[in-house]
Amino acid sequence: MSRVIAIASQKGGVGKTTTATNVGAYFARAGRRVLLVDLDPQGNATSGLAVSPPPISPLRELWDGVRTWGDLARPTAIERFELIPSPPSPTIPLRTDDLRSARVPELRSSLDQATPGWDFTLIDCPPSLGPLTSLALQWADAVLVPVQCEYYAMEGLAQMLRLIEQADRSRSCPLETAGILLTLFSADLELSIEVVDEVRKYFPELVLETIIPRDVALAEATSHGEPVCQYAPRSRGAWAYLNLAKEMLEHECAETR
Repeated sequence: MSRVIAIASQKGGVGKTTTATNVGAYFARAGRRVLLVDLDPQGNATSGLAVSPPPISPLRELWDGVRTWGDLARPTAIERFELIPSPPSPTIPLRTDDLRSARVPELRSSLDQATPGWDFTLIDCPPSLGPLTSLALQWADAVLVPVQCEYYAMEGLAQMLRLIEQADRSRSCPLETAGILLTLFSADLELSIEVVDEVRKYFPELVLETIIPRDVALAEATSHGEPVCQYAPRSRGAWAYLNLAKEMLEHECAETR
């Protein structure tokens, strides 16, 4: 059975895709089989892992029963790390009405039964609160919320946590919060330090210990179609995502004891 983690925020530019691709890569390097679902119509995770985009959204084919999870998964440069890609398209392949369909739980069940299966499925959500993010929250076991260390961080975080609460109330099983991840931290900016202190003050049990710094190596790795563990393994960004993957895996192990 795959552990499904949605990486979600209604704000753009907070590091969702960077987190999805790099956590996935480090999970795979730790010996886990990982599937990353690029649910963002911009297709940034697809280009960031140098996977050729499909001509149409595979989500529609999956939804219609034309293809299976295993059919759609594509290998990446990292062993045990696969991707369901997305084409860069302004068209959203699902409507809000689709979310009330029996296909939602059916597809989650088929993911758990896929052969060969994945230990983790990460969902890279679009920067919106629309139907694709809502779908991800119905499929997921837990949600990881990246929060940029900038002025409007608390406002965006409050909106996202309310959405998670709403999704949790509509489900038969609890939707966990995998953590609040502080991203794009600059130690030389007083505002970044203030945001870290404020978020930790109000959400002490949810904030992850690992903080992701601003690091040009992360952006450069994406532009080269590689996870940072391949492009710049000794960079600050690489060390941060390595520590984040360790922290998340330790948390998962503690939860299963």
